[in-house]
Amino acid sequence: MSDFIYALGKILVKIYSRVILRTRIIGVENIPAEGPVVIMSNHISLLDPPLIGAAIPRKIHYMAKEELFQNPLIGWVLRRMGAFPVKRGSGDTRAFKQSLKILRSGGVLGVFPEGTRYPEGKLGPPHGGSTAIAVRGGARIVPAAIKNIKTRGRPVIIFGEPLDISREGKLSREERSEIAENIMAEIAKLLKTAEEQS
Repeated sequence: MSDFIYALGKILVKIYSRVILRTRIIGVENIPAEGPVVIMSNHISLLDPPLIGAAIPRKIHYMAKEELFQNPLIGWVLRRMGAFPVKRGSGDTRAFKQSLKILRSGGVLGVFPEGTRYPEGKLGPPHGGSTAIAVRGGARIVPAAIKNIKTRGRPVIIFGEPLDISREGKLSREERSEIAENIMAEIAKLLKTAEEQS
């Protein structure tokens, strides 16, 4: 049932994205066809998760703030769409474990390293926790950029080449921050490309 609802939702969002918004999607071939993957993107709109999910061939899972799940209907829909709750502003071990479970089963996790939405054209500072999830889950990271969802111009979603950040042992805070900064630099490059393609 959940797979059917996810597939139906994906079709509806894809129609909205392609027909209404006329979204241009670039680099889908960069998403590995199998194995654990973390897609890291900038975050400008509530539409970002469903639009990115509709753009890729694999099922994607997202963390969503716990408050959204307090509404029974919204919570039911979010869970069927692959989302799970997270307590923002705290080290939510339950959400971390759920993320690792998804990755260790070979799934795809969508993460916004900035942690919250930022205005179009601006990037916020990244949080290193997202890189720790990817490393612990043995995942490759695919940087992504989304543009023109809230401003004029043709919307663009662009996926970069996968990054292998495998490390031995536990990452230090400095290592997590360095990897996160490098990923944000890749996202910034993709945003420039997206601007040229919009």
